[in-house]
Amino acid sequence: MYLAICDDDILLCANLRRKLAAFDTGGNKLFVDEYHSGEELLKGACRCNYDAVFLDLYMEGMSGFDTAKALAERKSEARIIFLTSNESLVFDSFEYQPFYFLRKENYTEVLPKVMARLKTVLNQNGTFLLDGKNEKESIAVSSICYVASDKHNVVIYTTKYSYEVRKTMTETSKQLEPYDFVRIHKQYLVNLKYVKKVNMRDETVLLMNDTVLDMSRRCKDTVLERFTQYQRNMNGAV
Repeated sequence: MYLAICDDDILLCANLRRKLAAFDTGGNKLFVDEYHSGEELLKGACRCNYDAVFLDLYMEGMSGFDTAKALAERKSEARIIFLTSNESLVFDSFEYQPFYFLRKENYTEVLPKVMARLKTVLNQNGTFLLDGKNEKESIAVSSICYVASDKHNVVIYTTKYSYEVRKTMTETSKQLEPYDFVRIHKQYLVNLKYVKKVNMRDETVLLMNDTVLDMSRRCKDTVLERFTQYQRNMNGAV
């Protein structure tokens, strides 16, 4: 995970960097760069494709809004997390589609929520290799709704297509479970991103596209726990 902090308050930068270094990133290495002006950040962003940027709104030279606009014009995919002491600017920030808006007065309290949500979102950024007989193709993990076992193969169901791959469900689970997938049945592995409802009484899982999948009694408690935590992370709850 590649993060950047951009703030002309050197002490805040140091404290935030120390807080970020303490977070569990799920085995992924965490890299944090520090900048003290929008101009410095833009130069650094030419060398590194940041996953997220903690960006102060009030700085000498380029403001945080100007810097966010410049990043967007460069097609940067970095999630913008605005930092400010002026809460009234939250509505002005919507134009720049920030990932989060942090008040400096209490950012240490809210930071765990932000990082949990960021980790969840970034977990969907991987790719899955479709290893066919005659060719190989990679698809985005975020496009996979669920996986179904079919004898010695698995069928990958995406938002648009389905692919039959010669892999076992065990192999597929090991590859995809780090990306917020959960085994709901010996025959099914689902992406929590596409789960609409976990029905404990009927022992089924309803997906966003209205597909209904069976859920085993052995798996259902784990499925509900994982789904609940995923929703909390996405909604910014601890």
